[in-house]
Amino acid sequence: MKYWQKTDISEKEKLIMYRHTVYGARLFPLNGSLWDRIAREVTLNHHERWDGSGYPGKVDVDKDPIILKKGKNGKEIPLSARIVAISDVYDALRSQRTYKEAWTHEASMQYIKRQSEKLFDPELVKIFVSISDTIKTISENFTESYYS
Repeated sequence: MKYWQKTDISEKEKLIMYRHTVYGARLFPLNGSLWDRIAREVTLNHHERWDGSGYPGKVDVDKDPIILKKGKNGKEIPLSARIVAISDVYDALRSQRTYKEAWTHEASMQYIKRQSEKLFDPELVKIFVSISDTIKTISENFTESYYS
């Protein structure tokens, strides 16, 4: 079981949850500012995985019904989303939740390294690990427990 998985979630619930990427992307206009376009790109793609096991896949954001497809993989995933994916998982691991304790910085970094080439872009993992001390300092200075 992965760090975030609950064992009692149904396939139907999972598919509903996966749609949050599309609903979120719809908040940002495709023809808006550069920030809007990047926000749309990150929101839509931050759960895609380097090995293609992520979601929502090559979906038409502005079309209903939302039909999830095979995940994007490798460099099909926008760089902005590949960066955010690593940061998002690190933050989730380091944060206490109702269903888990916060992980240490060291355990979180080990998990990210182990998931290189599976979940994450291996080049970006190397960069993330190379600034580990900076990441740890930021994490320790800005940790807030929303779930305690």
